[in-house]
Amino acid sequence: MKIAYLANGKAALLLMFVATSLNVACATETKSAPGKSAQLTQAYTWYDGNRAQQVWLNPQVVAEFEPGPQGEHSVKRAGAAARMLATKHPQSGIRLWQMSNNAEAAIGSLKASHPQGKYSAVLHDGPSSGGRMRALPGNIIVYLDPQWDEAAIHRWLTKHKLEVVKKLEIGTNVYVIKTGPGLEALDIANALYRSGEVKAAFPDWWQEVTTR
Repeated sequence: MKIAYLANGKAALLLMFVATSLNVACATETKSAPGKSAQLTQAYTWYDGNRAQQVWLNPQVVAEFEPGPQGEHSVKRAGAAARMLATKHPQSGIRLWQMSNNAEAAIGSLKASHPQGKYSAVLHDGPSSGGRMRALPGNIIVYLDPQWDEAAIHRWLTKHKLEVVKKLEIGTNVYVIKTGPGLEALDIANALYRSGEVKAAFPDWWQEVTTR
């Protein structure tokens, strides 16, 4: 009976050790697991046709478009602890950087050190960093009055000092208009829509690929 008691005692101790080890491992994994959502507070409005939509700024993520070695070097200079983020569905032509400092301040530094680079704030479709991401690589899409002829369109472009990138064949008088990357594109689109001179104006968004 004594031998059986010792064996059972050893088994119990072993089970306790395994359970404790598993709990520690789980706790460590939860603490370091990527993708943990954070609440976002700074909202921006954009107009999908005549519908006002809101997006929320991620204060610590920067999108880099058409990335290259110089871009990575500049990002590291803007924040030595910057690290590249992996997305669930990789998309070409973009890198996402997690900054240790404020993303807006980092973009200001990037524009100064690498003016050829294309950097944007990252925004989310909801007030959480777990929401779908979108960013602004530059350019906006504008729906002009379908009754305007070429002369009227030219006058409007000249008035606002705007440049056409291309005409879209998805309606009458729909154009991609040139802007810089980042929140500048959102500001220009909103100003044009609120002027009442266009039918619609919104950024040519980059959007994260998601699965339903």
